[in-house]
Amino acid sequence: MKYKTVREGEQAVVYNLHGEGRLVEGPCRIFLFRERLHMLKLHTANQYEYLKLKDKDGFVTHKRGPCSLFFNPLSYEEISLHKATQIDANHLIVVYKRVKDGSVQRRIVQGPNLFVPEPEEWLHEFRWHGSDPENKARMIPSHNVFTQLAVIPDQFYYNVHEVRTTDDTMITIKLMLFYTLKDVVLMLDTTHDPIADMINALCADVIAFISRLSYDEFLKVTHKLSEVESYSQLMQRAERIGYQVQKVVFRGYHASEQLQAMQNSAIESRTQLRLNAEIEDQKQKLADFNFAKEQARTKLKQEMEKSKLEHQQKLDQMRKQHTLELQELTHAQKLQLQEMANKIKLEHEAAEDNHSISYLGSLKSVNVNLTKYLSLQNAPHINEEVVVVGQSKRSA
Repeated sequence: MKYKTVREGEQAVVYNLHGEGRLVEGPCRIFLFRERLHMLKLHTANQYEYLKLKDKDGFVTHKRGPCSLFFNPLSYEEISLHKATQIDANHLIVVYKRVKDGSVQRRIVQGPNLFVPEPEEWLHEFRWHGSDPENKARMIPSHNVFTQLAVIPDQFYYNVHEVRTTDDTMITIKLMLFYTLKDVVLMLDTTHDPIADMINALCADVIAFISRLSYDEFLKVTHKLSEVESYSQLMQRAERIGYQVQKVVFRGYHASEQLQAMQNSAIESRTQLRLNAEIEDQKQKLADFNFAKEQARTKLKQEMEKSKLEHQQKLDQMRKQHTLELQELTHAQKLQLQEMANKIKLEHEAAEDNHSISYLGSLKSVNVNLTKYLSLQNAPHINEEVVVVGQSKRSA
């Protein structure tokens, strides 16, 4: 006998000696007499979780969060917490549901979404070939297990081993395949592993392509392995399973060690020859460049000398022209001065003549015999004193 307290927010089940139980919700204080108190565990789910409830009669229900529920052993056999499926925008899930008539329905849930399944629903689990973590070009069956299917373009590496040419050369072809999902329903109805189907078709196309070529012929047409036209079986198979092959990239090849060593030696020799040819070509281009620059420099010097000579000739011509113009100007000035001198002389003579005429007129006015005067003036043998005396007498 004792007292027990059930706090607020708690629940408990009280069992009597007959195994009968009753639910007690807090807050309360109960007296136990030949009874046992069992506290209930609270299960809580947030907005990204849900509770899975299994009743005593076997029915299962799902309760979406956020929610909380006490595990009452009188009503439930089991309560478990589960994560809701968060679907990204570029993913989808395939959901199956059992209906009342016993059949199964399938539906596709496209992201972005937060998916909480119904009790009768379950997700499709994909088991595809996956890349080996230690060798990305090797595929392992059923290695890639997932429930969310990506609907964006994807790619994988793959090496086609032991491909034989017509001259019995064994080589390994390294490829990279780019693909995208176009029809989900067609893929679900036609294949359980589309990666395996595409790998098989890819190997068939590569073997068919190389089996009719020799090793030397193969080296000349390796570029065709990057063309989708060379993979007819792959394209057909991808279309039948709801996929589209966007492109195939040839990443190279690998032969036996001896053949690869010979090939590497040949590649080194060709590379060295090509480098030598490029070096010689660069030398020739440099020589041509220097010669062209020398010619351009010589031509520039000639043009500069020609321009200098033309400039000197132009200066000499201008100097001669200036000298001629100066001489003509000097001659014109001399002629002008001579003309002015002649004019002044004529004016002076005219002034003298006018003065003589005026003087003779004045002599005439005083009754001087001009004829005799002029005769005396122009006679060189007559003494000047006589003339003066005669003039004095005439004056008197």
